[in-house]
Amino acid sequence: MIKAIDIREPGRVNNLLRGEMAKIRRFFEKSPIKTPLMIISRSSIRKNLAELARALPGVAIHYAVKSNNQPAILQEVSSCGRSFDVASYRELQSAVEAGGRVEDVIHSHPVKSISEIENAFAAGARLFVVDNPDEIEKFRPFAGKVKLLIRYKVDDSSAVVNLSYKFGCEPEEVLPLAEKMNSLGIDFYGLTFHVGSQCLSSSVYVGAIKTASRLIDRLNENNFATRLLDIGGGFPVSYTDSAPSIARFCRPIAECLKKNIDSNIRLICEPGRFISATAVTLVASVIGKSIRSGKSWYFLDDGLYGSFSGRLYDHCQYQVLTNRNTTWKRSVLAGPTCDSFDVIYRDILLPPLEVGDILSFPAMGAYCSVSASSFNCLKGAEYIVVD
Repeated sequence: MIKAIDIREPGRVNNLLRGEMAKIRRFFEKSPIKTPLMIISRSSIRKNLAELARALPGVAIHYAVKSNNQPAILQEVSSCGRSFDVASYRELQSAVEAGGRVEDVIHSHPVKSISEIENAFAAGARLFVVDNPDEIEKFRPFAGKVKLLIRYKVDDSSAVVNLSYKFGCEPEEVLPLAEKMNSLGIDFYGLTFHVGSQCLSSSVYVGAIKTASRLIDRLNENNFATRLLDIGGGFPVSYTDSAPSIARFCRPIAECLKKNIDSNIRLICEPGRFISATAVTLVASVIGKSIRSGKSWYFLDDGLYGSFSGRLYDHCQYQVLTNRNTTWKRSVLAGPTCDSFDVIYRDILLPPLEVGDILSFPAMGAYCSVSASSFNCLKGAEYIVVD
């Protein structure tokens, strides 16, 4: 069962998070803006980028725009000298508008419409991903002008969201795909894999890298030079359950890359959640309350159709912060729409709340607002930047 955390309670909230909440309180003192609000900390973006860079030396960071495409986040990534991973032409546009170099962007969606390829190419994208013969066929008009990575499947994944179910060829299919590219005059450039989102075990990366090493050897034997290996994203963050530090999580990955991958092969990764999640805090207000079958119900001005869409699509349980600490009771926390499905937590320990009270939800920067809808035409969370 989820229990809300009293922000004032010693030992329950780490100093970094307490500092972020202090920034938010100071902001509200100066600017009485209506909720719901998504509050971005630029310094957190910088910190997350730096930590991952230290944990994976020699691996270039390409931020996955799909996790959160807010301009402030993209601008901070660009200003730190990092590039982007995109899944669509519109994401490519956003990355370039934020200062990203289009020639450095990787379009990593393995299956794209022909018009998507045409638009991305016209905008300057040259590095794409495929995982099947029919996708290669779409690049016939661009032979000699694009570079393709082959994405292979990762079977043994401990990720919360399995991304190999839908994409990735079998490892034994890699060489035939490279041969097909060669027959069409299309440049085979390298390999890529994705262990899934919110991966909880670095051993999955280690296994996938060892597979890459074997594939690279086989490709070399057949005169196909691998120039790039993209190890994807999936690096975990802490929600209600703690994740290991990124330094500890990535240590076996970095060691495996050094031992198994030729130093002449360029290495990149595609973090999304690890960069954006902890940089954003949601602030929402209680707009209604009721007693149903002896249990307290509280209604927020944000819900499953809004910022809490990550409860569904991303399978996340977000922390709840409050500044009340009286009698904690089993309660229900619901969203603002007219749909009975819109319930955020069906069994949560909360203190007594009143209409107008504010709750904060840290680490809501990844896969929340990007999948929110406009159901009931209710006001969605607005973004503000605190530093």
